[in-house]
Amino acid sequence: MNEDIKHLMVPEGATKYLFFGGKGGVGKTTVATATAVWFADHGYKTTIVSTDPTVSLSAMFGQEIKGDARVPIRHVSNLCGLNINPNDAKGVFLGRLNSVIGQMAGTFGSDVVSTPCMEEMATFDQFVTFLEEPDSDVIVFDTAPTGKTLRELAMPFNWAGFLQKQIQEGKKLAQMMNMGSNSFEDLERDKRRYEEALSILGNRPTAVFTLVLLPERLPIEETQSAITGLDRLGIPVQALVVNQCILPEVIEGNRFLAARAKLQARYMEEIETRFSDLKRSRLPLLDRDVSDISTLRQVGEMLYA
Repeated sequence: MNEDIKHLMVPEGATKYLFFGGKGGVGKTTVATATAVWFADHGYKTTIVSTDPTVSLSAMFGQEIKGDARVPIRHVSNLCGLNINPNDAKGVFLGRLNSVIGQMAGTFGSDVVSTPCMEEMATFDQFVTFLEEPDSDVIVFDTAPTGKTLRELAMPFNWAGFLQKQIQEGKKLAQMMNMGSNSFEDLERDKRRYEEALSILGNRPTAVFTLVLLPERLPIEETQSAITGLDRLGIPVQALVVNQCILPEVIEGNRFLAARAKLQARYMEEIETRFSDLKRSRLPLLDRDVSDISTLRQVGEMLYA
């Protein structure tokens, strides 16, 4: 099964976009960073991008990783990291669209730009640049927990529709806002950018969306929900990584571990049945933190060797 996932993710002459999502706390960052290190170690120019507002990417690599520029990862050749902070991204996003959004705020009120969706839209806007001008063989995205990720990916559909409406009603809106034709050229350009980005995300050979889960009830149900939600957006989930599996050889007469392993076995059967059309891989429950390069390399070998 691991060999199937590796073949799914290896780039073949073009940049490969690898997305890792799932419920909070299932090990998305571990799997994403181990994947990035594995590809970098095997000679692929690799970038890992986190769209999670936490500092987990910096903690994993033991160095500060911000959102203003990619940072070379120490002790890993061919690997750079970037942590998109929604608050920082929002500043870039609003600044770039100031000629349009600022005037809208002045005309219709500040609520137009002060919306809970702005962070998701700003985050998507920033990582669209990686889809437009890739300069790596592999770009790994460590996404936020499932619900936030779905909002981030759904927002461009709503935004593109909004842009289309404004373009169609451009003359009327321009008269209301005293806007020139350049503003509508900007809207057209952004609409094209988002549409092209979404077409990349939905292209199976180009982008691989992998969900990480535990062999437990709630992660299984959230995985099913995420698959359904992404499918509605035209984004296929192609692989699963089942994390923290208890191996038989570690039980050694421990009744607690034996009981947990029995429960996991039941859920593994369900995973095999419910998600039989997806490539699947398993990672064992480890007796140590995955918080250094050496352990990340070990996890990468478990995933792809």
